[in-house]
Amino acid sequence: MFLCDMFILGFSCSLLLFQVQMGASYSSRQRELFEIAKSSSCVILSSSGITDEDSLVVAEGLKENNNLQVLTLYDNQIGDAGAQAIGSALRNKANLSILYLSQNKIGDAGARAIAEGLQTSTALTDLRMSVNQIGDAGARAIGSALRTKEDLSILNLSENKISDIGACAIAKGLQTSSELTELWLFKNQIGDAGAQAIGSALRNMANLSILYLWDNRISSSVVKVLSNNLPAKCEFWAENQRVRVQRASILASSSRVAPTPAPRSNTASAPLAASDPTSEQVRQLQARIAQLESNTIPRVSLQVLSQATAQFSESKRIGGGGFGKVYSGVWSGQRVAVKRLAADSIQGAPQFEAELKALSRFRHPNIVTIMCFAQEGKERCLVYELMANGSIRDRLDRKDGTPALSWQQRRNIATDIANAMHFVQTAIPRQPLFHLDLKTDNVLLDAHFNAKVADFGLTRSIPAQVDAHSYIKTKTIAGTYQYICPQYHQDGKVSIKTDVYSYGMILLELLTGQPPSLDLIANVRRELKRSRKIDAVLDKAIDWSPQDKESAHAMAELAEDCLQLARVDRPSFRDILTQLSQFVDQGSAHAHATMPQEPRMEHHHSSIEEQLQPHLDSDLVRSRMEQQQQHAQSAEVSAESISRLSHPHSAIKEQLSPMTNSIVVNASMQSQLDSEN
Repeated sequence: MFLCDMFILGFSCSLLLFQVQMGASYSSRQRELFEIAKSSSCVILSSSGITDEDSLVVAEGLKENNNLQVLTLYDNQIGDAGAQAIGSALRNKANLSILYLSQNKIGDAGARAIAEGLQTSTALTDLRMSVNQIGDAGARAIGSALRTKEDLSILNLSENKISDIGACAIAKGLQTSSELTELWLFKNQIGDAGAQAIGSALRNMANLSILYLWDNRISSSVVKVLSNNLPAKCEFWAENQRVRVQRASILASSSRVAPTPAPRSNTASAPLAASDPTSEQVRQLQARIAQLESNTIPRVSLQVLSQATAQFSESKRIGGGGFGKVYSGVWSGQRVAVKRLAADSIQGAPQFEAELKALSRFRHPNIVTIMCFAQEGKERCLVYELMANGSIRDRLDRKDGTPALSWQQRRNIATDIANAMHFVQTAIPRQPLFHLDLKTDNVLLDAHFNAKVADFGLTRSIPAQVDAHSYIKTKTIAGTYQYICPQYHQDGKVSIKTDVYSYGMILLELLTGQPPSLDLIANVRRELKRSRKIDAVLDKAIDWSPQDKESAHAMAELAEDCLQLARVDRPSFRDILTQLSQFVDQGSAHAHATMPQEPRMEHHHSSIEEQLQPHLDSDLVRSRMEQQQQHAQSAEVSAESISRLSHPHSAIKEQLSPMTNSIVVNASMQSQLDSEN
């Protein structure tokens, strides 16, 4: 049976590879994946809906990448066939330092292939393959590969199917990993023998700070022995139906990371939940990847961009606003949009560079890419990919006589926007990115009508998790009135639900084709309340089928939820994606409708989305047309000092970003986070 399964798997992988090689006519999305995989030392393709077939394309790109140091592919749909292709591509990648493959569908065959691919990766420091289907065979292969990983710092194989045999193999493999700081093996099938082997291997590892073994099959007696024999500073969690143990010398993690264990009787005075022990890990990972990608976005001379735009000719101007003008041009053989920032809105050079670097971390298939920049004296220019179909508003207005967007296209656009917003709010938990001017003018469409959000704002260095009950208070109000929620407009309160309100207005525009207004909200609500139907307000440019009207009604109800006055009553973007999936046509070939999984511990610890060099030679980028329209932006207004709860009198400066037209909180700043009662 095993040989038969291996034959079928091998045949499937070979067939997929044959299709990829023979059908070199990649889709535009696959071309983009290929360019990303081959072009950067730091390849980030998490939460991208990557399938086994896509994995083969990614693998082909990785084979051509001689500088690979970071690869993150968590939260995709990669199975054994895809993992085998990735594993083969990783051979001889001696500089690979970080590999994330969590939240996929990888079984033993895929895990073996990954392990074989990592044999020569002696620089590996961080390996994560949690939430897969790896059993003992895969764990044994991984354990064997770990024997040469002396610098391994973090290993996460939680939520798999590993029992004692696999645990013993992992323990043996870790004996040479003297730098190990974290081992995550919770929610497996490990019993006493496996736990004892792990404890023996870790006993003398002075740097070990985390060992997570809860939800296994370990007896209370073995848990107690392990607890007493581990390094004093190690945080140890192990539980079954009878016992929960926590080391006395450490602080408990926050409730978002794991259920808080009951402390031992002699640790009642320990400062439980006093701080988040993951924050240092996040900072360390940020620093590591920042060092790897110190020049994420290429810098070019101002002269190059001047030539690209015919000396910033008015004939090349395609948009502008309070923060500058936008020109079409040709750079490096590609059609691009060049945003020349107004001199009177310019930040200092260090702040500009710091913000640009931070923005580069948030690259995603549904976010407009910054391709390069120029900075000379007071001159600042940003170069964006040029979008073939302009903005959503352009298409809803039928600009230049273009046909109306179909209902299928509008549903896909709604999903694309939600994917982008979910990503920027969760990719770096302590550094969420707020848009604050999300509107149909700022969502652009590529040649295939995939939506990409533009003109993001940025907040960073927030000292606590921002959730539905938390906000940053400011009087620096940016954005467009019709899209601004009451808390932001009236009180300057910004939370992760601020952009949800704006998104609700976008949904109404997609449904009706009408421009944003308070009357539009009132009209749709009236129709929903009066007849439970919205036929009277639906866009007449669409020939609505009964099934389409059904899904449109569901979207209208979702929009109403997003437009609730109280922010705690609005859904999160994760909730929005879940609801969208219930009425998006499952037969659609749209590439970005894949739903993210439930939040996992690993996301909150280290999903640091440092991004890659832009894929500047991509055929997809080269095909962009000169029709991108950048609409007027809000002007800068006065700043307000804000402060931390613990230091209410420490004032800091806040301002708007000339790059994004939204709030920028510098890395040195401290933000006030209040809780809504």
